[in-house]
Amino acid sequence: MNISNIQKELSWLTISTLLVFTISLVYFSNLIIEEIKEREIKTIEKYSKFIELVANSELETANYFVDDILIENNSIPIIVTNSDGKIIEYKNISEPTESNLSDQIKSMKKKYEPIKINILDSKRKEIDYQLIYYNNSKVLDLIIIAPYFVLTLTFLILISIYLISYYSNKSEKDRLWTGLAKETAHQLGTPLSSLIGWNEYLKSKNKVDKKYISEEIDKDLNRLKTITDRFSTIGSKPSLNDKGIKKSIIESIDYLKKRVSPDLETKLNLEEVNYNFNKQLFGWVIENLYKNSVDAIGKNGTIEIKLYQNKYLVIIEFIDDGIGINKSNFSKIFTPGFTTKKRGWGLGLTLVYRIITDYHKGKIFVKNSIKNIKTTIRIELKK
Repeated sequence: MNISNIQKELSWLTISTLLVFTISLVYFSNLIIEEIKEREIKTIEKYSKFIELVANSELETANYFVDDILIENNSIPIIVTNSDGKIIEYKNISEPTESNLSDQIKSMKKKYEPIKINILDSKRKEIDYQLIYYNNSKVLDLIIIAPYFVLTLTFLILISIYLISYYSNKSEKDRLWTGLAKETAHQLGTPLSSLIGWNEYLKSKNKVDKKYISEEIDKDLNRLKTITDRFSTIGSKPSLNDKGIKKSIIESIDYLKKRVSPDLETKLNLEEVNYNFNKQLFGWVIENLYKNSVDAIGKNGTIEIKLYQNKYLVIIEFIDDGIGINKSNFSKIFTPGFTTKKRGWGLGLTLVYRIITDYHKGKIFVKNSIKNIKTTIRIELKK
């Protein structure tokens, strides 16, 4: 089989992998959307019934709805008006000014038909009515936009595939396709798993803490946005205007530590340094180097991350007691497609190398490696 055929097969593998992840993310997003919509509609129905019972002096019956409404309706925006359009009550509106409430009603009308509450006289005849306008909760709006993030990300990844392949020499291209397939799977794997988890969580619970879910899904969407921003920088010149490299490392490691073995110890030895960098791309560097150390160690071991500076350089070191790297492979681990059973996973370290050398004009290299004792990967950035 010649190189051209191999490259075609690998390109189809990459695109197929990407499409599977994209379709899966969109599918599970839609499942969650329908689940939450159904719950919110039921909550609004309870709320409207409650208002109707109170309005018609059936207070004893209305008390049965109080607990459910207070618990469930802590996130759905609601505005109640009388038949003349005057606002009687509102809930979960962030800025309840007169103009904003008016704008909210217009927006609510476009999405959902208002619920009519009949006001009855003593003979049970309608003498007046109220209207309940409502909108999606924040958690639902967050999930609705998730597929758009995914589709944007898919487009950017495909562009990245083209740019990386175009600017690489022929001998690298076949390895790049394989590596990028693995990198794509890694980047999209976390939000996919998270969305699957939220779907199962919603199915298993009669009542859910929407504030908590909103916060967690917001994190997942920020993760998707981060991935989108990272892929969008490939092939273009990123800005190096961010500060706080110590804080950026801490944030990345805090996110990653929750997703590795609890028996793996992570030590941070970080100094405050003065350096301008690109936060999105640098987060990618930290994640890949940390993942590389985790793969080398397995379940039990120690990873130490150092950040310090001298007169001329900002220095970052990743030190682990994993399987180690043969001296003959010190430079090879940063080439596309390099992998061993314990260390290296296709394209991750290649991207790290390019982010450090091409974008930040620094150096990255294996400083030393002794099997199961100490392996150090060092980054040097000119101040």
